Amino acid sequence: MTRSRYYFNSSIIRQNFRQHGWIGIIYALGLLFALPLQLFMSNNPNEKPQEIEHLFRIAGSVQALFIITIPIAAGLFLFRYLQAKSPSDLFHSLPLRRGHLFTAHLTSGLILLLLPVWLTAGVVAVVKPWSGNFYIFQGADIWQWCITVSILTLFLFCFSVFVGICTGQSILQGIIVYILLILPAVLISLGNSHLAMYLYGYANANVRFLDSKSQMWSPFVHIMYYFTGKPYTNTELWIYGVLSLLFIGLSYLLYRKRNTEKAGQAIAFGYFNPLFKAGVMLCAMLISGTYFAQMKQQQIGWVIGGYAIGAIIGYIAAEMIIRKTWQIMTRKVLAEFSVYAVMLGLLLYIPVSSVTGYEARVPSGERISGVYMGSNYRWYTPIDDYSTTPYMGQDPFSHDKDYIEAVRKFHQAVVAVRPEHTSQQYVYEYFTLAYQLENGHKLVREYWIPNKGFESEIKAVKDTEAFKYENYNLTLLDKDLDYMWITNRNKKVAISDPQEISELKEIIKREILNMSYEVQIDKDGKPNLAGIQTQVKVKEESDRPSVNYGYYYPWKSSFHELDKWMVEKGYTDKVRTTAEDIQSAEIIKDDYMDKQTPKNPTSPEQRLILAREKNRTIVTKDKALLTDIVDNQFNYGVENGNYIVKLMYKEGYSDFVMLKASDMTPELKVLLK
Repeated sequence: MTRSRYYFNSSIIRQNFRQHGWIGIIYALGLLFALPLQLFMSNNPNEKPQEIEHLFRIAGSVQALFIITIPIAAGLFLFRYLQAKSPSDLFHSLPLRRGHLFTAHLTSGLILLLLPVWLTAGVVAVVKPWSGNFYIFQGADIWQWCITVSILTLFLFCFSVFVGICTGQSILQGIIVYILLILPAVLISLGNSHLAMYLYGYANANVRFLDSKSQMWSPFVHIMYYFTGKPYTNTELWIYGVLSLLFIGLSYLLYRKRNTEKAGQAIAFGYFNPLFKAGVMLCAMLISGTYFAQMKQQQIGWVIGGYAIGAIIGYIAAEMIIRKTWQIMTRKVLAEFSVYAVMLGLLLYIPVSSVTGYEARVPSGERISGVYMGSNYRWYTPIDDYSTTPYMGQDPFSHDKDYIEAVRKFHQAVVAVRPEHTSQQYVYEYFTLAYQLENGHKLVREYWIPNKGFESEIKAVKDTEAFKYENYNLTLLDKDLDYMWITNRNKKVAISDPQEISELKEIIKREILNMSYEVQIDKDGKPNLAGIQTQVKVKEESDRPSVNYGYYYPWKSSFHELDKWMVEKGYTDKVRTTAEDIQSAEIIKDDYMDKQTPKNPTSPEQRLILAREKNRTIVTKDKALLTDIVDNQFNYGVENGNYIVKLMYKEGYSDFVMLKASDMTPELKVLLK
């Protein structure tokens, strides 16, 4: 057997090195610039060496740029002969089997790409102990970097080759490669937006694209966004390695069946055409439908029109790409388009229809082992690999049967009424409802609930100890605290005595656990006297950075035990708002609304402007009157018959409060006559 029959044909490999060796040179220079050279680059030459978690922390974005471009470019250039008729005929006329030819080109690419990676790792190992190195890392970090970059390089190159065999144009190959690398995250994001618009209570409605774990499905986003952060896990590397082998196997199989005449065609295999058309149409429909639904507030006519426009644009674009002409009208086009449109329409409609039972699904009590209701569920289940909270690893679910039943009844009332978060008339509160089921699954829903219409159901939930303990983050008070702060606007007092901190934590717990429903919703309208700030340091675990996490506990006017303790310790006078803090107060004299209504009736500033125009306001700087206002104020609300007051503080900021006619002191009544 001659050497030309070997799988590793040396002549073709040498020819590839002569013609495409610049790829390996650029990759080597890029990696050497992005890593070894950066070890000695610093704005401050006197800076002490800093310890880093991994080598991806060094010019990570530059490393990512070379890794995400050069391997794909290698796949484009090494297999360029497949996309043009003359080179394709020349190579396939050689006395080599297609498997041998493919192996020679594949081997050339791997040598050109992997040698620079290993060379860079070797250089880093050599220069690591040199003086002038501004970073401290271990030899294991070099191995980790080398293995990770080698696998990513292998994956991107093999994927580029696979796409090149399936297409017949180099430009289209490059475009499709990057589209497919980004597509999973984009589809998940678009699908999430689609479901959030039409599924009431959809649990992922508030997940942002860059914060979502869905981007882990996109290799491009994964590399570019996370290369400067957490290194790849062993599982992720195994997945990329297995996918690389899978693409190599599929490439071998498809290359043997690929017709030489397909050079220059958009899609090399006809049975990929339906998948290509459906994919383009689906993306276009999701983008267009979501846009029209958001712009036209989900008006059914515009929504249907949006999806129809997307389907038409997507189908026309796909047909023109496949046929390489804009003249695509044939007798079969309308029928084929109708089939695609109906199938994709059903694909989008069925998940958000009542057929699935998603919106009305409330699990029965015997199926529930635990329940959560509150607004902090994502603290227990972070949506990305960098979220760090004191609640990670904790069980968010309460197993109290009475609490479970109270949440179930609330959930049943919500799905029966389905209040929409559209009215400006009510105040809305956000809730996440999460059930831990006996079979190990979870059911999660998210709702915006108005303060009117669900009082009895919400009261039954909020009166429970389980809800208060979670909603007010009382678990933080079980942690060791070095400091606590009492804050009120620009006033702040630190408490560092361990005995006082222990006493204060216990008092806060008792006050919050004893709160009635009316106090929780601030039914009396009284503003908080101050806030108690805590700060907990979440220690670094594995690859998560350590952070300081703070929370403010309210000091409500109904917290009599807390108020007494503050007075005894001498903190009340240091933080309470007094007349000395206020420069002046402007009061609207009476019910000025009459027949005039401001453009925004909820705006106190517009109400004040109308009152000034009607000469219905009065300004006072009298300290005694200011003291009466501070003692009798309550939170601003749109209620006629009450007095609106604009307080100007000496620091320059202002605040709107209200006074009830029944709470007015004789001096204030005289002033407002």
